[in-house]
Amino acid sequence: MQALLHNLQLSCQFRKLTYTKAMKQFYHLSKALFLFVITLQYLIKSYIAPNKITELKQQWALSLLNYLGYSVSRHGNPPPKTQAHICVGNHISFLDIILLMAVHPEIVFLSKSEVKHWPIIGPAARRVGTLFVNRNDKSNRAELRKQIGESLQSSSRHLAVFPSGTTTLDENIVWKKGIFEIAQQYSIPVYLFKISYTPLRESAYIDDDNLISTMSKMFSLQNKTAHVSWASSFQIENAEADVERIRSSLLAL
Repeated sequence: MQALLHNLQLSCQFRKLTYTKAMKQFYHLSKALFLFVITLQYLIKSYIAPNKITELKQQWALSLLNYLGYSVSRHGNPPPKTQAHICVGNHISFLDIILLMAVHPEIVFLSKSEVKHWPIIGPAARRVGTLFVNRNDKSNRAELRKQIGESLQSSSRHLAVFPSGTTTLDENIVWKKGIFEIAQQYSIPVYLFKISYTPLRESAYIDDDNLISTMSKMFSLQNKTAHVSWASSFQIENAEADVERIRSSLLAL
């Protein structure tokens, strides 16, 4: 009889823990989904005040980071607004894009063309000046590079690219040289930045991380910071050699 009661007690405790865990996951999922509500609010504002896109872009990014509990800081100065630049740096989390917009709202990003058709995200990406490219067409790389290079050359845009090609905490990962070849061909300066977070691992989105577990960690922790350090401008003369030179400069920041 005692053993039966003990087993029943253990069963009740297990169910309680399972229920509590499920409720926490539902709570964090609800909080995560509210990020889309915030995005929709600013998307609507951008149509009401189209002349304030850059200002609204920065307000949106700061609102999301504040909602997630991050204080934002930066060191150094971003590239001058009067000239096109390709901004390159490390890639740790999905937060990186939001953080860069928060500290430098003139910045734009590359995205696969399918994103422009996504609900809320697609229209928002178009409003903030995203450059859409067809990454699936591997046979047309020359045309893709031409599209990016000429778009930057004819404007004063600041395009942000993560040469690692993936989120990682490994600072020794080899960078892809494609964007540096574009910078060399079209004489576009490359500007270096470095992103960091406190706490680092809980802010990262790497390996087998999933959105809900990552959000759960983010919402559970206090005193979180997101930081960007801006370095300096580089003129690319030899893409293959310069990509390693610039990546080494990142390690020194």
